[in-house]
Amino acid sequence: MLKTLIIASHPTYDDSLSQRFFSESAKIPNVTLHLLDKVVGDFDLAIELEKLQGIDRLILQFPLYWYQVPAKMKAWIDTVWEAAKPYLLNKEIGFALSTGVAAKEFQLGGKEGASFSEILRPLTLMAQKYQMTILPVLVLDQLMYKTETEKRRFVIDYQQLLTMEAPFSFAAKQQWFRQRLETLAENPSLAPLFAQLIQNQETLSELEEALAEMEAYE
Repeated sequence: MLKTLIIASHPTYDDSLSQRFFSESAKIPNVTLHLLDKVVGDFDLAIELEKLQGIDRLILQFPLYWYQVPAKMKAWIDTVWEAAKPYLLNKEIGFALSTGVAAKEFQLGGKEGASFSEILRPLTLMAQKYQMTILPVLVLDQLMYKTETEKRRFVIDYQQLLTMEAPFSFAAKQQWFRQRLETLAENPSLAPLFAQLIQNQETLSELEEALAEMEAYE
C-alpha cells in the first residue's frame, strides 16, 4: 500500500475551515500529515528528511497566496528540497489547493486569467528535476458554498489523491472503491453494493478486451 506524506501550510490554520476539512479527510491509514506552521522557528533539516524516508507519494497542500505557496512552505522548500533528492527521486507528487475564488475562474477568459497548471509551474519544474510523477491537481474552491453532497464527493476525490494507485483511470477508481468496500464487507447492508461493483468491474474488463481485439484487426 502507498505511503503518503502531506506537507501542509496555512498561516492561520486553526481558523481555516478548508484546511480543517482537508485534515479531517486525511485521517486514513498510511497517510501522514505534517503541518509546517506548527513548527516553531527554523526547520531542522535532519528531522524533515526523516519524514520523507520511505514515502511513495508527496502531497503539497496549501492555499494560494498571491498565486504562490505560503511563506512557511517556501521556507520548507528552501531548507529541504535540494537535500531531499535521494528520498524523492522517481516518487510521486500531487498538489491539493484551496482558494476562495471559484475554480472555473482559473483559465483563459476567467477572472484570474491563468490555469492552475501555469501557477504551479515552478513546483512542477522542481519535481521534474527528480523525475517525479506529477499527479492531477485537486482544488477545493469556495468550501462555504458547497452542498453536503459536493463535500462528500470532494472527500472521495481527496482520499483517492492520497491513496489510489496511479494513473488515475476509471478502472483504478473502481478498484479503489472495491478495496474500501472490502474493509466494510462484514456489514450486510453493503453486500448488494459490493456485488454490483464487482459485476461492473468485470463488465469493464470485458469491454476493454473487446476493444483491444477490434483495434488489433484494424
